[in-house]
Amino acid sequence: MNKLILFALLLFTTSNNYNLNKIENTGVSIVESEYTTHIYIERTWNNQVNLVVKLELKNDSHFISPYEPGDAKGKFYMDLGSYKDINFEGKIIESPRAIKKYGPNAFENEKAFWVTEDTTYKQPLNIISDNDFEVFGRIKFVIEPKCTLEEIPFSIVSENGVLKVVESDKC
Repeated sequence: MNKLILFALLLFTTSNNYNLNKIENTGVSIVESEYTTHIYIERTWNNQVNLVVKLELKNDSHFISPYEPGDAKGKFYMDLGSYKDINFEGKIIESPRAIKKYGPNAFENEKAFWVTEDTTYKQPLNIISDNDFEVFGRIKFVIEPKCTLEEIPFSIVSENGVLKVVESDKC
């Protein structure tokens, strides 16, 4: 009897979270000389929807983690332009988690949460609207040692019940 109740509860929670039927997790990939970025949407085993950003670093590139406290300029940052259809829920998840250490190259005297290896960020999403929508977002960070501000625009689109990430030229 307990198994039947548990199964019914599980079925109810997975079918009742939100009305989007599908997630297209192909997303977009941006290839630069210092890094490659993959951005897509995933649904977890418990029906949570995440925006996923995978950063593959090249040529000893590095940047500051969003977990660096204070006002460190150029640390990894993500936002959305509008929150009426969708918004971020909770904190961003960094994996593997950056460790506080002295920075490479010119930053060897500065201790911070430096991201020096390929890292994945997952930001839980709250889908507010059942209607079709397009929300513009951006990822921002300073890539070192090149010392350039990187801004990567993207869009999250819901069309006919399918949620996906597409390339965008505006934030």
